[in-house]
Amino acid sequence: MIGDLPSFFKDPHTLGNIPNEEPLLLALSGGADSSALLSLLCRLRKQRRFPLYAAHVNHSIRTEEYNNEALRDENFCKEICASLNVELFTAHIDIPALAKARGQSIETAAREARYDFFAKIMNDLGIKALVTAHNADDNLETQIFNLCRGCGIEGICGIPEVRKFDAIDGAVIIRPILSASKREILDFCADNDVRYVTDSTNLETDCTRNRIRHNILPELRELFNSPEKAGLRLSQAAREDSMFIKTEADRFLKNSKGVVRISKLNALPSSVAKRVIREMFEQQCGEKLENVHVEEVIRYSKFCKNGKISLPCKTDAVFFDGMLSFSDASASKPIAVEYSATIKVGLTLLGCQNFAIYTAKNEQIPESVADGKDSYALYTYAYVKNINLSLLTASNRQEGDLILDGGMHKKIKKLMCDKKVPADIRGELPIVRQGQNVLYVPKCAVADNVKAKKSDADFIIAIYKRIALGGN
Repeated sequence: MIGDLPSFFKDPHTLGNIPNEEPLLLALSGGADSSALLSLLCRLRKQRRFPLYAAHVNHSIRTEEYNNEALRDENFCKEICASLNVELFTAHIDIPALAKARGQSIETAAREARYDFFAKIMNDLGIKALVTAHNADDNLETQIFNLCRGCGIEGICGIPEVRKFDAIDGAVIIRPILSASKREILDFCADNDVRYVTDSTNLETDCTRNRIRHNILPELRELFNSPEKAGLRLSQAAREDSMFIKTEADRFLKNSKGVVRISKLNALPSSVAKRVIREMFEQQCGEKLENVHVEEVIRYSKFCKNGKISLPCKTDAVFFDGMLSFSDASASKPIAVEYSATIKVGLTLLGCQNFAIYTAKNEQIPESVADGKDSYALYTYAYVKNINLSLLTASNRQEGDLILDGGMHKKIKKLMCDKKVPADIRGELPIVRQGQNVLYVPKCAVADNVKAKKSDADFIIAIYKRIALGGN
């Protein structure tokens, strides 16, 4: 207990690992939870001086048909904040119109609008901590909701006490009363004369969360003692396991540059492989990938064929030559351009969008390379000998190009067809030349006079393909 504060309240500065003098912004609805938290924060402010602000959003939902509850709640928040000397910021947002324009549910549009408003205030005032009044009942509702949608371990983790506020660099969202049940909060309000308003839509059962709250939780309480506390214990256990899995996934992805070898992915424990896929997807588009899509990527990876899977957020999972990456599905395909580049030891960038060359003495080559924002995955390689490296160049296929292969001069155009090189890359695939002579056609042939085994090679010429176009 902190001073005269109840045991279910946790110090937000300690939770958020921020200095005691850091300002806090409270998301205030006027309901019992946020009103109780406002009272608790004001008590803490007496013990430890720090700036405290509140923010309230009028969603323009509960208007005439609800006796203008929305305006009532706004006026209540203004009154209670004035009495406690807390500066309040308010916003009027037409959520029904916003949801229609965005093609979102009312709940999603309202949540996004609230957090956008909070972020603006925090940016303007330099606040790094947003405090919300989520409680143990909310956490259990979230766990049940996620469970019935087919979540993985992350969904069972429920609501975290602290998480990053991605809209603001270095900011956090803190839930100081997450361990409190709704009953404990209502008892605190009654015992301490904390006034609050009630949102009548919370009593309706026309949305999933309200039905869980009013139909399922009461039944659980009939069967079990304090199921919301059991939910918190499950959250803690699941979060510990989830963090271990994430650590293993991060270790696997270290230095991956956005591409992984599918055979190595398939060798991972299933839980780690799934987290790797989630992490790669989130790095690409900034969103979470649901379990049904993760399973789809896992199933496809077992076949290890070239192709792609369309995923949410206009993102593709791309399978190419035993490698997996994620790319922007809306990015336009590259246009083949004429190019010619002098090959050097190390990485050589070409005048095309899709390929790069890495040349080294006969030694192990990396599975991926990077230059600036572009990353390339290993496509193929060849061992060569008896070459003059200073004369090597790479360029597009030219009309009439031939290569000496198996004692015969073969047309490169026909070779590419016979070897089933994908048609959309034939125009850009780099042809390695020494002077006018073609020495190497990736995936097709190495000229007889320079072909070598690993044991007697002088150099290795590796061809890399760009991982994704338009990706982050």
